[in-house]
Amino acid sequence: MPETAPDPFLYDAEQLHALTGAPLVERGLRWFKENRVTDLATDSNALWGQVEDPESDEPIAVGLSYEDSGNLRVECLCKPDGDAPCAHAVALLCAHAANTAGTDLALLSAREGALAERRKAGRSEVRVKHLGGEPWFGTWRARSVDADPRFGRSYQVHIRSLHEPTNYCTCPDFAVNQLGTCKHIEAALHRISKRRDYRRLADQSAPHPYIYLDWNTPEAPRIRLFHGAVKGKKLQVLLAAWFDAEGLFSGRLPEDFFRLSEALAGRADIDLGDDAQAHAQRLAEQAARRVRAAEIRERIAETGGRLPGIRATLYPYQMEGVAFLAANGRTLLADDMGLGKTLQAIAAASWLYRHEGVARTLVICPASLKHQWAREIERFTSLPVQIVQGPAAQRRAQYRKLECFTVLNYELALRDLSEINEILCPDLLILDEAQRIKNWRTKIATAVKRIPSRYAFVLTGTPLENRLEDLYSLMQVVDQRLLGPLWRYLADFHVTDERGKVLGYRNLSELRRRLAPAMLRRDRRLVADQLPARIEQRLDVEMTPTQWALHDDAAANAGRLAMIAQRRPLTPSEQNRMMAAMQAARMACNAAGLVDKVTEGSPKIDELAQLLDELCLQGGLKAVVFSQWERMTAMVEERLRGLGLGCVRLHGGVPTAKRGDLTDRFRDDDAVQVFISTDAGGSGLNLQSASVLVNLDVPWNPAILDQRIARVHRLGQKGKVQVILMVAPDSYEERVMRLVAGKRDLFDNVVDPEATADTVGVSKRLLEALAEELAGQPPQADSQDSEAPVPETEGPTTPVPAAHGNGEASEEPPLLAHCIEALQRELGPRIERILGIGGRLLVVIDRVDEAASRLAETLSQHIPVALVDPLTLTGLQRLGDAFPFAVGQVHYDAAAQPQPQGPSLLRRQAEERLEAARLLLEQGSRGPAVELLLSAMLAATADLAGETSAPTAQQAAVWLYGEALPRGLLEEGQAAILIRALALAQAPELPQSMLEAMLTDAQTLLTTHRPRNARQI
Repeated sequence: MPETAPDPFLYDAEQLHALTGAPLVERGLRWFKENRVTDLATDSNALWGQVEDPESDEPIAVGLSYEDSGNLRVECLCKPDGDAPCAHAVALLCAHAANTAGTDLALLSAREGALAERRKAGRSEVRVKHLGGEPWFGTWRARSVDADPRFGRSYQVHIRSLHEPTNYCTCPDFAVNQLGTCKHIEAALHRISKRRDYRRLADQSAPHPYIYLDWNTPEAPRIRLFHGAVKGKKLQVLLAAWFDAEGLFSGRLPEDFFRLSEALAGRADIDLGDDAQAHAQRLAEQAARRVRAAEIRERIAETGGRLPGIRATLYPYQMEGVAFLAANGRTLLADDMGLGKTLQAIAAASWLYRHEGVARTLVICPASLKHQWAREIERFTSLPVQIVQGPAAQRRAQYRKLECFTVLNYELALRDLSEINEILCPDLLILDEAQRIKNWRTKIATAVKRIPSRYAFVLTGTPLENRLEDLYSLMQVVDQRLLGPLWRYLADFHVTDERGKVLGYRNLSELRRRLAPAMLRRDRRLVADQLPARIEQRLDVEMTPTQWALHDDAAANAGRLAMIAQRRPLTPSEQNRMMAAMQAARMACNAAGLVDKVTEGSPKIDELAQLLDELCLQGGLKAVVFSQWERMTAMVEERLRGLGLGCVRLHGGVPTAKRGDLTDRFRDDDAVQVFISTDAGGSGLNLQSASVLVNLDVPWNPAILDQRIARVHRLGQKGKVQVILMVAPDSYEERVMRLVAGKRDLFDNVVDPEATADTVGVSKRLLEALAEELAGQPPQADSQDSEAPVPETEGPTTPVPAAHGNGEASEEPPLLAHCIEALQRELGPRIERILGIGGRLLVVIDRVDEAASRLAETLSQHIPVALVDPLTLTGLQRLGDAFPFAVGQVHYDAAAQPQPQGPSLLRRQAEERLEAARLLLEQGSRGPAVELLLSAMLAATADLAGETSAPTAQQAAVWLYGEALPRGLLEEGQAAILIRALALAQAPELPQSMLEAMLTDAQTLLTTHRPRNARQI
């Protein structure tokens, strides 16, 4: 059978770097990962597709082919001469490699999918260099191509075998993934496979024996010996005493292994693997911690609630929490809001300081809570504390002070990671409001997890909000091994469809069992007898015709984008525009002026003024008013001051150093009766002096509403609390309230100690469901993606078997949930994956035996159930479309995309992006807003010059000074505005004043007339 011709467009990392420079490779790979490549197609002679340019937000057509000379020819708008490849071409090649290098990951078994991901990544994302050893055996250095310089580092790879998963890498992924490989190892193996003498090398084995940690064995992991060429009788006798005939270590762990290590120390004729040694050391540390934890619990219990050095008497449940934190060392405290997590953490940190040598504690919290943490530490202890703030040089000096407690916000943890690790070196890390790192893909989450510490307290009242992955990310800080690797976690607890989208969650009782040693959760029922009554009231407030017009227009825009999303994934700019449209509909429910910036007044503010006149001016009560929108809070403040009501206002623009003064004034000054706040004050603040809470809008996430209420209704509150929620009836807000009603179900069935449910379903993304409903579209299929990062707006979860309270059926029929539960009961850990496809179930298990087949036959009387093992599934994949569970491809619909039609289109694009940027700035999403602002200004400038397409940010300066200004297409002032925007867009962070100036500049460009010399189309 003739060999298949090699794919001429299949490039690996080394070949890409040989083709073009490292910066272009890194940029192209990043664009591919951002899902910017669409409409990919190929034949034997050419590769083509479209790549959305991040500067212009426009799809750029790219074509690749080979000249007769064998050189790669690139056809791209950014490279009109067709010479060296550009970043768009690199992105296209990366997408082609991902599509070519194996089967669709969604239908592989969990383990095979995890391995395939690492092989693909190793091929295209990693560069390796051989440092020493035999032609292939020995040590390699590996580094990711697109690594962030703040986190990127080189890792050492030890290659022991070309065929078996016995190799080793020093990277964090290898330490926890339980696969025996990682992308760095796969990159080294791929590099070796490209050698001309590979066939000869493939027949060789390691030159000497080695001891390693084997994950491919029952009851894994096990320490195992690869015999190889054992030289010398003495070594043979020594190894035979500790390893059985299959090479498994037969002694007691860890003590006997330590004895073996001592006997092998200094020998060059055997490799004692670092992975095996680390495993034995970890077992020894776990045993020592269990003994120490029991001692600590006993000593804390003996204090009877009066801990030395703590100026407070703790409730019994709080003493239990302090003992749990101090004894376990690395824990998640998930107590409900208002139960005193801060005090428990401070008391446990103080105890460790006095008894366990914990000299330096680093507290990372939201910026709004830094001063509150410092005040609480000073209130309850006599230990020194410092707040990290100010310019970089000043912060560096603060880290060197080495106070007992150091407090900083999450953003500084990202910026100052090297100073924290090199200067401060904390013994204890406390993360407050830790849901901030629930998405492990964010840079802040990555930075926090790079801070090494002996102890770690993770504090949050909402350990998961949307997905089980939220909880996984938090537990990575506590103990990376507790929940196993992510691929295994997803397989154990998720039910997916053929595209890998999550339909539900299963096996939750097992998840609760795994969490129990490291997570403590108590809810407000524990202190219900100590809290005053709470009265909740919904207040309907009708919208004006202007509000309805803005609301409906925004909803229609979102609906159009939702329809595109049903055909293909939205590009990043489309996702931003959809978010902005949904936020516009939401803001219109509050006030028309939030959207059009012109209309004054708001029915909700009118209603609020009447309420506070009665409750505060006449009744003498204090009130807290929440809205997500800073502009809305400003309008409220203006109205209340007109009424003569004393008030203070907290929002994201208030410096953190001044926020504590606002809460102090509200608490201590009788003339200040109203505390107005955005959700910058929705977590952590203590506002028990108020007895009225007014919510002017409905949050996307019910946890945010809980956080707002917990600011007032918490321990220390003396009087009855009245909670008022204002809602615009028959509007977007009504739909939000209905769609988020089931969101608490997943939370309750994972973190509640009394939970019993084992299966929970999910419904579609909240954004998409709302867009479809508001645009008048019929309901579509589930769209939640288990791989993509989920925004704050991720949709609700509902129990699969149940029906909604309004009589609507849940997304999945009850029979499906019952079948999943039956499979879980009978097959349990043998299940590798459950796929729910069109009312059918495809279940991947370790092996298909007679008992499993009988179970499938019984269940198939209700729902078709197919059982396969991983090898069979892989074989069936080769059938392609003939395989009944085959995945159809979603292609980019070019016909549905807007095509350039002249300057008027550019102006419409600029106006649309400017409005989207303005709304995102209102929401606090500064990064995407700056991108949209610059894109709007590029489009507006090109329109002013009479162009048919906008330049990219990289092309702008050359275009301005090489064509636009010399030909009189633009005026100097217009060019200066664009150059200023290009410079600001490069800054890692912009203050509010500069953002507002950039917004004003963009508006100026859009309201400016064309120069007389500008060419007309």
